Formats: sequence, C-alpha cells, structure tokens
Amino acid sequence: MTHNWKHYPQTWYAIAIARQLKPKQILSGQLGGWHYVVYRSESGSLKAADAFCPHMGAHLKGGSVVQEAIACGLHGCHIIPQSQAQVAAPVTQAVQQGCCLATRAWHVMERFGLVWLHPPTPQAPAVPPFSMIGEQDYLWTHTSRLIHADWRAMICNGFDISHMQTVHQRQIVGEPQFFRLPDSGGIPQGFYMDYQSRVLANGGWSSAVIQKLSGGTLQLRHTCIGTAVMVQSTVGAFHTVGIFATLPQNPPDTPPEQRQTRAFAAVAVPKAARYAPAQLIAARLLYIAFLRKDFNVVEHMRMRLDGVADAGVQQVSAFQSALPEIPPEL
Repeated sequence: MTHNWKHYPQTWYAIAIARQLKPKQILSGQLGGWHYVVYRSESGSLKAADAFCPHMGAHLKGGSVVQEAIACGLHGCHIIPQSQAQVAAPVTQAVQQGCCLATRAWHVMERFGLVWLHPPTPQAPAVPPFSMIGEQDYLWTHTSRLIHADWRAMICNGFDISHMQTVHQRQIVGEPQFFRLPDSGGIPQGFYMDYQSRVLANGGWSSAVIQKLSGGTLQLRHTCIGTAVMVQSTVGAFHTVGIFATLPQNPPDTPPEQRQTRAFAAVAVPKAARYAPAQLIAARLLYIAFLRKDFNVVEHMRMRLDGVADAGVQQVSAFQSALPEIPPEL
C-alpha cells in the first residue's frame, strides 16, 4: 500500500474551545501556510477571514472588532469578510479611517463546543464535522493540550488495533468491522470502525472502573473525519461520546519527531442519562486517562507504515491518503 498522508489535508480543523473565544476577541493562526484570523463580532457571531488587510497588508490580529468587522490597526479601515465572489479587486485608491473594505472569508462554525475552521473554497463544505451526532442531546466538557507529536501518528493510533492490548490492556473480541461514510462533493468524508474489546487486568485505576461498570466488555465505534476522531462507547448502561481533534502546528517540512500538535477533546454524555452531570465528570476523567497513555507512546514518534499489517492502520492510511491537500494557492 502507498501511504500519502498530507500534512494539511483540506478538511475541517478544530482551532479553539468556543467558550474561550469572547465577543470582540481575535484569534490568529495558519493552515497549510495560509494565515487567518477568527473573531467573535459584537453580536456574538463567528467570523473568519484572510489575516492580512487588503489595503497594505497589515496583520489583522493587531486590529479591533467593530460590530461585524475588524478595524485594521494601521489605518482604521473596517475589514469585512465576504465570499470569494464578492471580494473586490486589490485596493489602489487612498483610504480613510472608517472606510469599508472586503476580504476573503473562511468557513467557520461552532460545533460540540469547539470552533471549526475550513480553508476558503468557492462553496461551503457540504457536510459539517460529525453530522451524525445531535450535539444538543448531550452535555459537553472540553479540554486542550499541546502534544509533542505528529498529528498523523495521533490519529493513526486511534485505529491501531494491535496497540490496544499493549498500551490499554484491552483485548479485541472478534474482528473489527469497517464502513465508509458517503463522499461529500466528490471528496472522501470519513470512515468508521466498529469493534468490541474486553478489559484485561493490570490496566490501572481507569481500567478497573470500566471493568466494574461494563462487566468486562465494551462496544465501540471510532469515526475518522479529516484530522479528528470521534469515539462512541457503550460501557454497560453508560454511553459516552469523545471527539478528539488535532491541529498541526509546524510547516510540512518539519521532521516528524520534532512536530507539535494542539489537541482538543470534547467529551459528552446524553442529557437524558441518570445523574448526567456526575456521569460527565466520570467520563472526562476516564477519557483523559485513556488519552494520556496514547500521548506517552506517540510523542516524538517518527511514524513508518510500510509493511504494517494492522487492519485498522491500513484503513485509516487509505482514507487519509485519498484526502486532497490544501493547495499552495487558495
């Protein structure tokens, strides 16, 4: 199998925990070498745009939010994100404070308590991330952390069947089943893996708790969309959802063992569950304990996939290799 994972695939990226982005606050970053700003307008709506002022190129992170626009810090022009079809030609005339200029908008949304960003395309992506889940039916909690690892190793780890026993003391029962999600606009949307696992001894306090709750056997579904994975688990009478999203931090030519990734976790339990707030606290603790074991083994990893026979690794590699890359010119 040929492995062609893109460092910056063209997909949705979680870039922030939504509650931490306050009205009139501006965030900035880059995807695939393209710089962006994301902000909350005075009305509370999310906006995203190219990072540089269309007048003279000042970075808009140094501006301020005025109603639905960003006032550029250099000359005070109000920069308004617009669809590509509405963006005017480059500014050549003199400007004055308070004038309005259009700039290219990026696709942005708030979902599962996270801010998701998609590179600008002529049409908005047809399918939002993990559209099969109704977020309003769940209680959510969130956290994030900077990991010294390549995001690709982190996503691959979520489908590495063989590591379940070594790292997590879980024995796979039967054969995992793999299913592909429908394509979106001719681009692969994602796939999922259904499997059962049995909790083994000596897995630490988290495994002991899950053993007690489940009677030993867990039902799980791992869904991969772009640089994010959703884990749906049934542990006895308890149901949880965990969304693990990764945001690359380095240029593509950075050696894999030197890369860093901003990881976001959104953990949820059904609102209708008995003692749902208490269940949510327990789910967060168990989910984070599980992730920490994975972080310990993927940090500074130089991932190699040639000759790997693990069925889960082969499936996630085939999906990732089929994703288009963010182009050098958007």
